[in-house]
Amino acid sequence: MTPSHRSPDAVTLLEQLRAGALTAEQLVGQHLHTLAHEQPRLNAATGIFHDAALAEARRLDCEGDRSLPLFGLPCSVKETFGLAGQQVTAGSQRMAPEHHAQDAEIVRRLKAAGAVVIARSNVPELAMTAESTNPRYGRTNNPLAPDRVAGGSSGGEGALVGSGSSVFGVGSDILGSIRIPAAFCGVVGFKPHSAAVDDTGTWPTVTGNTRTWLGLGPLTRSVRDARLVYNVIARRPLGAGRKAGGDSGGRLVVPGGFPMTIQDACIGQALAAARSALVGSGYREQAQDFSQVRHLFLQIPKVILDDFYDTWIRLLSTPGAAPFSPWRELAAQLLRRPTIDDGLLTWMLIAPLMKPRRQSTVARIAEEYASARARYHAMLGVDGVMVLPTLGLLAPPHGKMNRQSLKPGVNGLFTAHTMGNYLDLPAIAVPAWKYRDAVTGLVPSVSLLCAPGAEARLFDAAGTVEAALN
Repeated sequence: MTPSHRSPDAVTLLEQLRAGALTAEQLVGQHLHTLAHEQPRLNAATGIFHDAALAEARRLDCEGDRSLPLFGLPCSVKETFGLAGQQVTAGSQRMAPEHHAQDAEIVRRLKAAGAVVIARSNVPELAMTAESTNPRYGRTNNPLAPDRVAGGSSGGEGALVGSGSSVFGVGSDILGSIRIPAAFCGVVGFKPHSAAVDDTGTWPTVTGNTRTWLGLGPLTRSVRDARLVYNVIARRPLGAGRKAGGDSGGRLVVPGGFPMTIQDACIGQALAAARSALVGSGYREQAQDFSQVRHLFLQIPKVILDDFYDTWIRLLSTPGAAPFSPWRELAAQLLRRPTIDDGLLTWMLIAPLMKPRRQSTVARIAEEYASARARYHAMLGVDGVMVLPTLGLLAPPHGKMNRQSLKPGVNGLFTAHTMGNYLDLPAIAVPAWKYRDAVTGLVPSVSLLCAPGAEARLFDAAGTVEAALN
């Protein structure tokens, strides 16, 4: 295995490509070789485009523009992103595959910038849990510890980038789905705000109250790589940004009353070091009240189930037969004849308790979230940055992540990353290799968050934190 933190990042590889020290065909070939070696161990890819990728790399070497921002870089894309001539299955055996005649907009932009797609990556069934396992493609393993989860729903991306099989990948994040895999697999993951990246051609089409929770973004080897890829896929690329320091430094917003649990000591150590690094670079600490997070967290399953439950039933139902029944599926699973993933079934079984029965209740909750977004966006402003643990735990063994993350009540292990979604905050997860857990070898992760519009500052701050933690 070639862990991503020991491999040259995309910016370094671009310099080598442009200097002629490396060809696109060589680089793509190297990563296809690594992918072929890692795939039996990790099962991270659902499709590998070996011949097509090498042909595109040779074309770029012969006639490509080396000034393209992603020239010759091999990348991977989430299975739920449309690729011309391919189908989206979301890992389901029951859902009818969705055929795509053209690339999703995010994929089109990557290819136009010179990137070479070498693989598609695995997801949980219907992309709705934090363990990337499904009936169609099976289970993806963590590159740092194969007996542990890679995260979800962009878990295949985390494993591909984390194993060095792909220089970078792109995923989607509606409840931590970029940052959870990034944290578990030891890579950088950036979730932009919901309007930043065009999601045309990606699955599913989200139109309900979680529309503002969804962000599309990169998983990469470094913070500067995340900024590089984001500037290609974003509707509005970032400017140069402003380095924090002295009187020009920003505010480090310290959340008071925040319900948070840290299970592993190395996570707390990394968090303290990250905050110290920003204060040392000129950020001034400012305490703010975040006690509302407890209430907002409890509303999450109500909004998710209102938006998606009926769609899940429709997608999983067989045409011409009775609608899919979670209770019949539970019986089938008890008899060891499952037709859907047990994590997805868990979501569906809690629906009778959590799915709102009245649209007036949904409207009230939506208004609470809208009010909170406005409040916290204003609080963070153009110069505020928060630092939180990405998650309060390291990657757990297979089967345990869904049980922990789908428990009822306020779960402080997951309050930090979920806030980035329902408040629609740009958020970047940064690994802390210097604080690697001595027993498991797993890597803690911290996240930086800001208000929409302050992304340039966020990337600058994340670079400062990255240098301190690695």
